Amino acid sequence: MKRNISMILCLVLAVCLMLCGAAALAQDGTFTGSAAGMGGAVNVTVTVEGGKIVSVEVGEHSETPGISDPAIEQIPAAIVEAQSADVEGVSGATVTSEAIKKAVAAALSGETEEAQAVEIPFEQPDVIVIGAGMSGLTAAVRASELGANVLVFEQMAKVGGSAAVAGGSIVGAETIIEKEAGIEDSIDLLYADFGRLGGEGNYNPEVARKFAERAGTAVDWLDTYVGVNFGERSPTYGSYEPLNVNRVHFAVPADGDVSRSSGKGGSGFIMALMNKLDGFIDAGTACLLLETPVTDIIIEDGAIVGVVASVNGESREFRAPSTVIATGGYGHNEAWLKEFNFTNVATSTPASATGSGYDFARKAGAVFTGMDFCTAYGGAIPVTGFTKSLAANLYTNPGPIWVGLNGERFTDETKADSKVRSDAWTAAEENKVFVVYTEDVINPEMPMITGAQDPAAKLAELVEEGKYVFKADTVAELAAKAGINADALVKTVETYNADCATGKDSVFGRESELRAMDKGPYYAIMTIPYVLITSGGPRINADAQMINEAGEAIPGAYLAGEIVGMGNVCGHTTIGGIGHGNCATWGMIAAENAVANAGK
Repeated sequence: MKRNISMILCLVLAVCLMLCGAAALAQDGTFTGSAAGMGGAVNVTVTVEGGKIVSVEVGEHSETPGISDPAIEQIPAAIVEAQSADVEGVSGATVTSEAIKKAVAAALSGETEEAQAVEIPFEQPDVIVIGAGMSGLTAAVRASELGANVLVFEQMAKVGGSAAVAGGSIVGAETIIEKEAGIEDSIDLLYADFGRLGGEGNYNPEVARKFAERAGTAVDWLDTYVGVNFGERSPTYGSYEPLNVNRVHFAVPADGDVSRSSGKGGSGFIMALMNKLDGFIDAGTACLLLETPVTDIIIEDGAIVGVVASVNGESREFRAPSTVIATGGYGHNEAWLKEFNFTNVATSTPASATGSGYDFARKAGAVFTGMDFCTAYGGAIPVTGFTKSLAANLYTNPGPIWVGLNGERFTDETKADSKVRSDAWTAAEENKVFVVYTEDVINPEMPMITGAQDPAAKLAELVEEGKYVFKADTVAELAAKAGINADALVKTVETYNADCATGKDSVFGRESELRAMDKGPYYAIMTIPYVLITSGGPRINADAQMINEAGEAIPGAYLAGEIVGMGNVCGHTTIGGIGHGNCATWGMIAAENAVANAGK
């Protein structure tokens, strides 16, 4: 199997070193190594003294805080204790665990990374694809299938993007799997759900209709041509608002874990697509360049005719008749999120969701639509700034109340679904929502914060710091510490306590889990929204062509995946499977039209 990459790791990872431990260490010193993690290269420094590993330090990396932290904390210590890189990985952070282990083995092997010249197996590509997430891989495979020479750029050290860490749901109507399951569905029914759930006028009818028409064929293509494993082949309505038909399909993760709660099903799409693309790479009709970010687009006479990419740190131009921008959303770009959506926000998106495609689209003269809508999740505690690591537990019962800076509640906290929470945190002043409670109204077996190895110790630490978690003997004192309107908060708590006595919430109708907060100490956790996916993007037509301010297609420019914007497809809602649906559906449509534009 041959893959063209910008940086080939010329590392012979000493298997005997990983298996035999200290016996293989013949030289003292300090050694460095790196290996590909989820977000890029993970660098380590290993110190050997007296023939033994005395320390392993993880250096520069782009792994996701919170998710990778347990591996970064535990794996180095385990390696020192075992005197071997052959240690057990940390559950929930397996990719980072493996990266650290391989980086340590590389450091001790004495091998180094060597930059290799890029070898493209064809004189000029017909189609350039920017991004090797699910949409980019779909576009690359489909374009290759249609006979095009395809050049794919990926800024990270491995393929997959957001899909690699996402669930495995995908939506489609009239699919083979639906028919096997005896489910009667239609394109019209899928399209009707966009208006019913997303609101008429909140989406692009032309684009929404095209998606409805092609989503099922995209699922079938993944099923029968790409070879995605759909496991039990039993569609449901997904994890969000119920659809009018069970049409959300589920892929099995790459590791074979068939539990739908595993949250890793997206890796099943990536594995199957990459296996298919490898065949075209071996045949010399496709080329994949990893760790090769596209830094600019080339525009001539209003058309996109190529890209500028950083190859081994050097800028190079690559030209093609068609370019598919499949760079994902802007969920890891704080500037874009604050320009269109939030005053304060955190992110749980992979570091690859930089919003670079939006920058390219803006340069090309695109018109952005649906940018005002962005689904958020509530409860991030911004201890690590923009990247989410900790969150308040919004599900503990009997539970807290949620208030804004104005000291007033938002909703019945016990019945708030994902949409209610998104609306509450999005609409809150400065996007700040305080989770207010006393010790006797929470479930002691459910910690009030998540994401910490020792939640109780972390909560005490944050109380002591007094920046995000506040503690006081009275409600008025709590409000003063947290910056909440004191008079309003006192009144809110008094009203809530009175309602607890009657057994019914007079403000929002909350009837369950009512327990008075009538004695201190009182707590308030300051939280902000965080994003997993963005919902707006450059306007496209039904052929996935990017549209300019004059309403004309920008020649040579096609979009696929999250950058299309699920809000532009299904309106102001989150439909189960819409994310991967956008990747597969628009990846196919973009590829087909890009190949036709290239004269293939």
